[in-house]
Amino acid sequence: MEPLLTIDQVTRRFGGNVAVSGVSFSVMKGDITGLIGPNGAGKTTLFNCMTGYISLDAGTIIFEGRRINGKRPDQMCRLGMVRTWQRVKPLGKLSVLENVMIGAFVTTASPKVAGKASLEQLQAVGLDRYADQPAGTLPIGLKKKLELARVMATRPKMVLLDEICGGLNHAETESVLDIVRMLRKRGVTILFIEHDMKAVTSICDRIVVLSSGEKLAEGTPEEITSHPAVIEAYLGGGYHAQG
Repeated sequence: MEPLLTIDQVTRRFGGNVAVSGVSFSVMKGDITGLIGPNGAGKTTLFNCMTGYISLDAGTIIFEGRRINGKRPDQMCRLGMVRTWQRVKPLGKLSVLENVMIGAFVTTASPKVAGKASLEQLQAVGLDRYADQPAGTLPIGLKKKLELARVMATRPKMVLLDEICGGLNHAETESVLDIVRMLRKRGVTILFIEHDMKAVTSICDRIVVLSSGEKLAEGTPEEITSHPAVIEAYLGGGYHAQG
């Protein structure tokens, strides 16, 4: 198995604050990799660096064997790396179907082809009955699924999920995780920021832990949840007693 994405000594500063400091890890093709850590650990900043929303101060990002430093977000999308956002913000006045078509237009200029492909993605996530409804009227759980349908419509090779389960109840979380598993079955590689450790450990092949902008640990879910430094910095001393 070969890495689809390699992060090599990536650093990003904001003024005097080092948000990400010399972080290195790889995401293997076909895997689901978790990226966890306390608030402010640098997780979303790293996502922003990978997807071209902000530049690097140092380091290299390799995607499919190609150095992608300096690529714009739209270029990254066309290369096959797409992301979701912590705060889902669909185009509220457009229909659910039209929101997904925006993703589909990455790979086609035909409204007919985009519409057909988008409806297929809505069916895949269970939103086809909402296709004509204004996206802004959906509850948060369905907006998260809409976000997934929209990225799926771009035909991605890799999806970066930024707290896709945030704000959801247990049933909604399980439903979203089922969609993530379906994505993996389709051959999509996934990097997954999440605070719900039950969700992370149930779905991830490997987990990378950030703390204060640096990589604290990396390993399997079992290795990470028993790692003394991770327990101290993030999980808390009562983690094992709770789970």
